[in-house]
Amino acid sequence: MTDVRGFALSAAEDILRAEGYKTVSCEVRSKKGVPDGDDKRVIRVRLVESENTVYLAYSVFKTTVSTQGSGEAFAYEDL
Repeated sequence: MTDVRGFALSAAEDILRAEGYKTVSCEVRSKKGVPDGDDKRVIRVRLVESENTVYLAYSVFKTTVSTQGSGEAFAYEDL
């Protein structure tokens, strides 16, 4: 089984299904969560061989920075 920790959730599911596993996913988050989150990433993987199923725990991360105060886009070099 491919180690898919850190992969985007959809990519991880596709890889594991292609290897013949069933997948079940569950979101893990704090009470507050990440309201502007845009990227679901696998953080934990559990294989139950008797069921031929892989359980994926994922979290939503904000990976795109698009504003700086005034709402204008900026680049790292501008800082």
